[in-house]
Amino acid sequence: MTKFCATVCLLPTAPRKVPQAVAATMAPYNANLTEEWNPVGHWDWWAIHSSPGNAYLVLPPHDGDRRLVTASTVPRRKAKLDRLGPLECYGEPRGLLDFDGMRERAARTHDALLTAWTELTAIHPPARPLADFLARHEADSERYSAADARKEHLAQPLVQDVAQRAVAGDPHFDTSFLLNDPVAYFAQEHEEARLWSVRCAVPGFALVTLDGSWMDADTDGYWEQANRYLDGLDAEAIVLDLLCHS
Repeated sequence: MTKFCATVCLLPTAPRKVPQAVAATMAPYNANLTEEWNPVGHWDWWAIHSSPGNAYLVLPPHDGDRRLVTASTVPRRKAKLDRLGPLECYGEPRGLLDFDGMRERAARTHDALLTAWTELTAIHPPARPLADFLARHEADSERYSAADARKEHLAQPLVQDVAQRAVAGDPHFDTSFLLNDPVAYFAQEHEEARLWSVRCAVPGFALVTLDGSWMDADTDGYWEQANRYLDGLDAEAIVLDLLCHS
């Protein structure tokens, strides 16, 4: 069972009709469409989704435009949309969207994360990656179990601080750090990680094009192709994100 983001493109559609248009576009990819396994099925439920700080950015001259997909333009009975932050929306015509601003926001977020980590490393003893503890377990599994390795790794003050911040909703350390080793993550080369965050700032894991075609990140070259497609969309085409479950 997996959740993922799908970016859906629609022909010009009034906001109140967007949920119905999305349903029609997504219908062929319903995993439960047929009694037998649907070979092109990708989801068993979806919802229009965005969150403050990660939503589509509106170009300032179009703030408040009634063509934006927002909590005030889509009836509650059609989609339960919460209010987002300033200059944010769930979707809208491509010409009203600030894709460059979204990519710049992703780069700033990544830079702020590195800065926050650097500040933590200055106040805690150096921490070792989980791999070091597991290597000790593999060398002496009878006296040092895998559970011991994970326990000692998690007990390190720096790792504990990151985990506590993630649980508390820290703006820099999200809940992914509860599952992944932060020491190993921040030891990697971050120029590539920064580029990756920018590459993923606009398209989701999957993209449904105007003609209803599905593509996703399981295909080589997807991110470059998806970004080019979205950048080149007609100004009146609607773009929005869905949270999908499979």
